[in-house]
Amino acid sequence: MVVLLTVSANAQTTSTPPAKADTVCPVPKVVKSPRLKADGSIGSVKISIDYSSPSVRGRTIWGGLVSYGTVWVTGGHNATSVQFGKDVNIGGKILKAGKYALFTIPGKTEWTVILNKNFDQHLADDYDEKLDVVRVKVTPKPLDTLQESLRYDVQAVSNNEGAISVRWEKLALSLPVKVL
Repeated sequence: MVVLLTVSANAQTTSTPPAKADTVCPVPKVVKSPRLKADGSIGSVKISIDYSSPSVRGRTIWGGLVSYGTVWVTGGHNATSVQFGKDVNIGGKILKAGKYALFTIPGKTEWTVILNKNFDQHLADDYDEKLDVVRVKVTPKPLDTLQESLRYDVQAVSNNEGAISVRWEKLALSLPVKVL
């Protein structure tokens, strides 16, 4: 069907101001660090990790975007949270079942992994060392290939041992977890 519109020479036209661009057809916002979840079990312990996953995008990560010697949220935006379904042993310390923030302090050869009571915070803005429940030293391992987006995994080694792994850029960390 074709519709023809004709306007006479003496017709009056009115103009309406254009609508605001964001109210007419909003463009979806590109999330540069999408919120992801990693779930897994080590023996009878269910572990759930909620995190934002930034990408490398050609940037210098270690010693650049992520500073050495500074508390890092180990993701993007809100603090990464880890929830344990049962009590576990991490770094020789008993950690009660519950939800915790996971932070790290990156170093060139050694990192500190921190589990903190305040899991609901933006970046490390409200980080308070007095709320730490576990601090463990770990040695990062190099990756052969680029891990473009930050990724967490729960890896069971046996029924009573495993690890929470973090991989990004060309580096991997492993936080050992033992089932009680």
